[in-house]
Amino acid sequence: MRRLVALALFAFAGPSGAQPELSADQWVSRMGEALRVGATMAASAHVDAKRPGDEDLSFDMELLRDRDGAATRTLFEMREKGDTGSAVSELVVTPGQPLTNWYWDLRKRRWLSVKGLLATDPFADTLFRYEDLWLADPASRRQGSVRWVEDAGHRFAELQSEPYHYYQRVVTRIDPETGLPVRVHFYDNAGAKIREQSYESVIDVDGRPFPSVVRLRDLTTGAESTVTWKSVHFGRAIPANLFDLSAIDDRIRKGVDPVPLSPVK
Repeated sequence: MRRLVALALFAFAGPSGAQPELSADQWVSRMGEALRVGATMAASAHVDAKRPGDEDLSFDMELLRDRDGAATRTLFEMREKGDTGSAVSELVVTPGQPLTNWYWDLRKRRWLSVKGLLATDPFADTLFRYEDLWLADPASRRQGSVRWVEDAGHRFAELQSEPYHYYQRVVTRIDPETGLPVRVHFYDNAGAKIREQSYESVIDVDGRPFPSVVRLRDLTTGAESTVTWKSVHFGRAIPANLFDLSAIDDRIRKGVDPVPLSPVK
């Protein structure tokens, strides 16, 4: 009897307590929680984009993220290597609505906006899409199938999405111990694997694991984009005025840091 009870508990729990009956929607939510996409964020990063046939792109990035009601606002400052100026923008993501990107136009010296963006649109001239960096929820991946897979002595949850965008499917491998994504494969409508995304160099951030490197490879062209997080803080109090466009306008005109990380405690 004890052996039967033990087997029943194992079948329910799966590896290390994870429940195999979780749906794709629930696993995506668990990934988002592990990546702390619902928390405030103050961070700096370096971005590299290798583009065969074109000049490579390299820039430093600072960002602040907070919620404004149902909307999530993410403020960016990006500075290319060797450039004295920087690009400042604010992404507004509201559930069920297209994305809006406000950006400071250096020539016109005022805010302009691009509305109607999708989660699958490119981010900052890199291979990444907004959803790849969880700047927008990868909602289309919430529908699909889930299975357990073994690889190199480890067991992972693997999600296969239904078709969307120009993908026949997107297959995401998740570490059930941490809930973090490990690898994502993208397939085109002919079933060919065209892109591979990996989450690497897991570090401790506030007592929880976090991937400090996110890499995306185009398996057709050889292009590659990488985000390397330099400093990351979650759950800190961020003054609301840091996201106010008129206040940012004022900081820019005064030559003050438009995305100041120092007030974040």
